[in-house]
Amino acid sequence: MELGLFNITSATTTTLVSKNSAFGAETINITNTQANNAVFVSLYLDDGTNQTYYFKKDVIYPGERIFINEGLEFNNANLGLKLTTEALVPGQSISVNVIIT
Repeated sequence: MELGLFNITSATTTTLVSKNSAFGAETINITNTQANNAVFVSLYLDDGTNQTYYFKKDVIYPGERIFINEGLEFNNANLGLKLTTEALVPGQSISVNVIIT
């Protein structure tokens, strides 16, 4: 089993698992490590044309996390797993750590 580690510090879309990757996801831990600022996060599958969301624009407050340990099975020959981050208040800093096992 591989481990994916990501430290996201801007409003962006991050590919957590690429299409055609040998790597899958059994658990995902998304933590807001920012001391003062909340962040929007969206987790979704992407086939290059369409997106199917696990959740969209969930708010994670400072020090909180989202932990997912079921329902992550998907065909990564056809789908990629992506995470979008956005500051709750435009212009505020973002610091999100993601651990995938």
